Amino acid sequence: MKPSHWNPNIHYYPAILGFVPGNCREALDVGCGDGELARLLAARSGRVTGIDLSAEMVEAARDRSEDVGNARFLEADFFEASGSELPLGHYDLITMVAVAHHLGTERALRRSAELLAPGGRLAVIGLADPGSVLDLLHLAVAVPSVKALGRRRGGSHAPAKMPVADPDTTFREARDIAHRVLPGSRFGRRLLWRYTLLWEKPRDVGA
Repeated sequence: MKPSHWNPNIHYYPAILGFVPGNCREALDVGCGDGELARLLAARSGRVTGIDLSAEMVEAARDRSEDVGNARFLEADFFEASGSELPLGHYDLITMVAVAHHLGTERALRRSAELLAPGGRLAVIGLADPGSVLDLLHLAVAVPSVKALGRRRGGSHAPAKMPVADPDTTFREARDIAHRVLPGSRFGRRLLWRYTLLWEKPRDVGA
């Protein structure tokens, strides 16, 4: 199953899909939008839960996922959802694509760590602001490649009425938060104004 369209977030889906545990029973996609990633994860997981605070996004996800029997979608607050909706220490995989900055990056990472089962994995595609001259140069150099990639993929398409928010960190701040909150995490600055963050929860750490 391939994505039905392209945008800068979807460009990094392969990084997430390649990080799915081989025995993934339960996956959670935070800020699921129209369910594009959740549907891809459903092919690699026993069950996928998508959660989003936007009623319109959840409705779109449900409508587009009617034939995906192992995917469900919750209209709920990621931080306030009950233990029956989002059990602690339960998930083998949690994904966040262009969502952490909406929630507060550090708070979102800490909540994810609580929800992951020991040995579970967290995959984040995040947005950050440039915080240095090096960041600005990196972004400037990337612009021609980004435009060319968008043209080859038929332009960028985002879900209608998808909520937007400005980044809440610079790249360096996001990296420092990740290394402090999730020791051993792998952080990489990417093209398209994104970063990737991958982490596996130690098996000897409880929820």
